[in-house]
Amino acid sequence: MIGILLPVYGLVRSVDEIEPFYTHIFHGQPPGEERLKDAIWRYRQLGTCDPLASVTLRQAEALERRIGALLLDEVRVYVGCKHTPPFVPDAVEQMIRDGVRRVATLPVTPLYTRSGTGAYRKQVRDALQRIGVDLPVVDIEGWWAEPRFVDLLGRRLRSAVNWLSEDGRSDYVVLFTAHSQPGLPQANERFCTEFEALAASVARAAGGCPWRLAYRSGGPAPQVWLGPDVREVIEAEAAAGRKAVVVCELMSMTENVEVLYDAGIDCWETATRHGMEFARTEFLNDAYEFMDMLSRYAARRIRCKDDAYGTAGVLGT
Repeated sequence: MIGILLPVYGLVRSVDEIEPFYTHIFHGQPPGEERLKDAIWRYRQLGTCDPLASVTLRQAEALERRIGALLLDEVRVYVGCKHTPPFVPDAVEQMIRDGVRRVATLPVTPLYTRSGTGAYRKQVRDALQRIGVDLPVVDIEGWWAEPRFVDLLGRRLRSAVNWLSEDGRSDYVVLFTAHSQPGLPQANERFCTEFEALAASVARAAGGCPWRLAYRSGGPAPQVWLGPDVREVIEAEAAAGRKAVVVCELMSMTENVEVLYDAGIDCWETATRHGMEFARTEFLNDAYEFMDMLSRYAARRIRCKDDAYGTAGVLGT
């Protein structure tokens, strides 16, 4: 049986779980009253349950069915979290109890980061080592360059641009966004390279458009974070006389409260305050074409590793 880890920042399934979620983020320190009040307000403003939790669980179900059918093998997808149960080590332990013989990691975010994708992978290997089980691990990566994925984002970008008025379309800019990372560009070389390459590919897939890179959700000083901040870029474009801005997120493929505010509501408010039209691209979430693309890519990578190990066709034994 093949066990696939789907890593995620956290699954908040009730308003009551917001406080322990933030307490874990702050290394066991409860959030202050005002911070907690603001966090709860943001979640409630969505008017729905936390989409990161509900969509991630649907993604896991869809990927499990599709990848299993493609590999003609038993596949189970396990969600492992950084800041809420089930934590990544817990998911790995469950894999072992279920009899998993091969492990794969499949982040539903296209861009590699040391603190995100890299940290999840290390947790998986550390958990296996602690348990004392030697299982091969396949890291499914690089799908940011998959043509079908680029086309999915390109079509959504075209839809967002078309939503602008005729006047707005006459002078707009696309801001490709990603969660900022701590440190200078030299310390995040792989991330920066993939981010820029994906942005260029999506812009071409959308038919060509003026674009810039921008970052969101950076932490406070004195820690250095990658920039420029997306709100500062919107202000600069407005000062230059630009009529409209379209934000296209390239890191979070799944809606969550952070990206909905930092690449959505906050950007809309900044643009509106400066007299600019604003639009953003839709998230892929668990759209059929996204799940199908990711499943096929994952199946190919697992098959490739099977051939390398000499185990193709016998994984179920």
